[in-house]
Amino acid sequence: MEAANPDSPMRILLVVLLFAFAGLLAVDIEPSSTSRAAVTLPARITVRKPAPETVEVAFVRMGWVVRVQRVVPKGASAAEFALRELTQGPTRAERRKGIRTALPDRARLRSLRAGADTWFASFSRSTLGSGSADTKRMRLWQIAATLAPHGTREHAVLATEGRFVTTLRLGVRPGRWRGETGENDYLYVTRGVRLRLAELGYLERREIGAEDGYLTEQALMAFQGWEDLDRTGTVTGQTQLALFRAGRPRPAARRPGRRIEIHRDLGVLLMVEDGEVVRAVHTSTGSGGITPVGDFKVYAKVLYSWSVPFQVWMPYAAYFRGGIATHQSSDVPSYPASHGCVRLPEGEAERVYRFVDVGTPVSVR
Repeated sequence: MEAANPDSPMRILLVVLLFAFAGLLAVDIEPSSTSRAAVTLPARITVRKPAPETVEVAFVRMGWVVRVQRVVPKGASAAEFALRELTQGPTRAERRKGIRTALPDRARLRSLRAGADTWFASFSRSTLGSGSADTKRMRLWQIAATLAPHGTREHAVLATEGRFVTTLRLGVRPGRWRGETGENDYLYVTRGVRLRLAELGYLERREIGAEDGYLTEQALMAFQGWEDLDRTGTVTGQTQLALFRAGRPRPAARRPGRRIEIHRDLGVLLMVEDGEVVRAVHTSTGSGGITPVGDFKVYAKVLYSWSVPFQVWMPYAAYFRGGIATHQSSDVPSYPASHGCVRLPEGEAERVYRFVDVGTPVSVR
């Protein structure tokens, strides 16, 4: 009888099953304390780098403003970097695409600071020193378009070497350039001066577009008085410097309700409401300091008052002590010249008259 073959298929199958069972058993009896890291590959963690900050710089192509992007260096101010890039002009690659700038090669940003509602940018004198009216208008447009995306500020006050030039409304294409030549040939724009005076409380918004030189003169007199400058009513070199750095006048006292403050030496009357100056007005008080100092109240309002001692009409009179009142006068010089009353220019007197009521506090300082 033939012996059984040790390599028979049945025997081989049993051996395979035995080894398979042993492998499963080894896995099942693996100690629970074994770290999963020993048997599992670590997951790859991907960290995304933040995208670099970019700004838009306004250049020119075919007579229109176009915006190109620049990457802001780490730690740099975005608005300041954008203006500095503007003065550097387009790159060679951008020039090959027809992109140009109206700013001259020597244009440079000197300083930039941010107010609550306004940017204050001072450039080199060459920035606006030469070129046609259309070229200068385009330069202003480029500056305004470059600053507009930064924050919610509505205006930009521009200066050259710290001297006021004009005020721009951001987001609006500047009007036609109408530059005037001031002291030492520093330029300024009269409409921009009026807009700045309105921002500071010396004019109303509706008066910005008026070509009335009297309104501008009186507003400048009030501004110069408050800033302790020579009261000329014109845009002097001192005035250009002050227009760039000045803030809105602040009253001596912050109280609720309406009141007026009369500052004799400065020649300024402040209309104050709830502690904020709503209007600053040029005035001329009593010569020799005859207008009394102190705290009073309006006790009478007379639309057309007749001065018996001086035989003269005093329109829009608001009396606050004896025969002393605020009133309109055709002669409101830059120095104290009245007999004690507070003289006010035409238009401003009516504004003060409408502002006060009987009982309104009056502070003379």
